[in-house]
Amino acid sequence: MNTENMLISDGYVGSMGITWNTPTQDDLEKAIIGAMNIEEKSRDEIIAILESGKPVRWCKSANYAYDHSYGMVGTKRAPKKVEMVMCDCGHEVERSLVMRGNLGTCCPDCYDSEG
Repeated sequence: MNTENMLISDGYVGSMGITWNTPTQDDLEKAIIGAMNIEEKSRDEIIAILESGKPVRWCKSANYAYDHSYGMVGTKRAPKKVEMVMCDCGHEVERSLVMRGNLGTCCPDCYDSEG
């Protein structure tokens, strides 16, 4: 498995939430072994789950007694495609930002400057 497409957390919930990192090959191997123990599945089953895009639990968090969370390993999400459109004001913006002004469609900056 390509580690560049993976994310891993240790499950610890700090003041900034859960931290996700790109695992090394050793970290990924440790996570697969941990997932085999927690999920009670074979290595091939864990890899099949990960390749399907679903995350798996691989360890209990360091604070498990308090937060009952698990470390997770999974694949990175594909970046969301943003559709860009040309407004009547001449600016290109995301479709969700297009506004209707007195002179047709416009971007938020031009809408605010229309008086």
